[in-house]
Amino acid sequence: MKTKKILSIALAAAMTLSLGVVSSTVFADEIVINYPTFQVGSNSAAPVVAELVDEFNEIYAGQYKIVVEDVPGDQNYADKIKVQITSGQLPPVCYGAGYKLLDMALGADLVVDITDAVNADPDWAAMFDENWEAVDCRDGKIYAASSESEKIGYFYNKELYEQAGIEPATTWDEFFANCEALKEAGITPIAMDTADGAWCTQLLLGAMIATSGDEGLEFMKSMYPTDYSIQPVVDAITRIQEFYTNYTTMDANGGAYENAANNFFSGNVAMICNGPWMIGDFSDTSKAPEGFADKVGVAIFPGGFVYDSPIEGMFVTKQDDPALEEAAIAMVKFFTSADAQQKALEMQGMVPAAKTVEITDAAKESFPLLADFIDQAAGASVSTATFTGGMVPGLEDLWSTELPNLASGAYTPEELCQILTDFATENAVTE
Repeated sequence: MKTKKILSIALAAAMTLSLGVVSSTVFADEIVINYPTFQVGSNSAAPVVAELVDEFNEIYAGQYKIVVEDVPGDQNYADKIKVQITSGQLPPVCYGAGYKLLDMALGADLVVDITDAVNADPDWAAMFDENWEAVDCRDGKIYAASSESEKIGYFYNKELYEQAGIEPATTWDEFFANCEALKEAGITPIAMDTADGAWCTQLLLGAMIATSGDEGLEFMKSMYPTDYSIQPVVDAITRIQEFYTNYTTMDANGGAYENAANNFFSGNVAMICNGPWMIGDFSDTSKAPEGFADKVGVAIFPGGFVYDSPIEGMFVTKQDDPALEEAAIAMVKFFTSADAQQKALEMQGMVPAAKTVEITDAAKESFPLLADFIDQAAGASVSTATFTGGMVPGLEDLWSTELPNLASGAYTPEELCQILTDFATENAVTE
């Protein structure tokens, strides 16, 4: 990817590179950073990202400028970045999200080591605790910085729970009994999906695996496991197949997160597995009915389980112009600063990735559901990263492609587990 310093605005407007990526343009001394992102439009993080972009551009006016490239849909974004990794042409800053983009880019030698930049700022360096290092560091070097935590449980519709005469479960036996009680009351128990990594489904699955015993917990704490045919995984996937058959909506097979969310918003289902970033949507009348937020409760998973891990963060990619790399580092530092994480917390209820960022009283007052969840999560006895979060690169796509066969009954749980095992073994990552 070439960075060209040009003085002609007309020439700058005409300059394009393959795949629609413009790495930078310099008007006088201002470096323009093209930033493709899915956190636009109706995405819950869009208001935060828009404000951070405006603030960054104001602070660095005349020096750096972020130009946002809208890529609606996180899967569309992930697919775009994967293609650009293959071509060797990446925008200066990428957000890893949950798609293993960092490791893919590292494999292509396209990522800048930001260790020195982080260590030069004590406040930034203080954020890199053990959990963060596991997500954003490789071989003792820092390659990315996170701003948001995947602290996840599940939400439930209090009115539908009341109709079924149930309370949030503390054991899996109680959870399954709750699903049966909801079904008997004519209520579909839970939102599920298969597309785009099957986000909601894999959260339910991973929670069952992690609380099944020592072997399941060890599996869920492993990065890049290769054996999916162990009994805890087979047993949990067997349960997931039962959920597809008995306890979810018809559109779960083939549906993406958006389908699952819409089913929860519309009251078609009683539960959805997701994180606190969804809380702001409950009061958004473009997504949910008026007053819907008052109907929503939150719980950690049975067995005292909660997901608790930073989301893979933003990383800087190698450019021919060192000045552009410096601009990109400045952007990543700004977007993952304590102030930025505090802003996301108070605007959208997003849980900070850094333990050094306090969950303020103001945030708890604005998002009482978040306050409730944080209190419950503090009492969790088991926590891991997500099921797909530990997969070798590429396996999440295969998982999502093959999952409909499990949902339809075309595959047995054992057959799906063997498919996952074969791919993970063939594409094993040595850290």
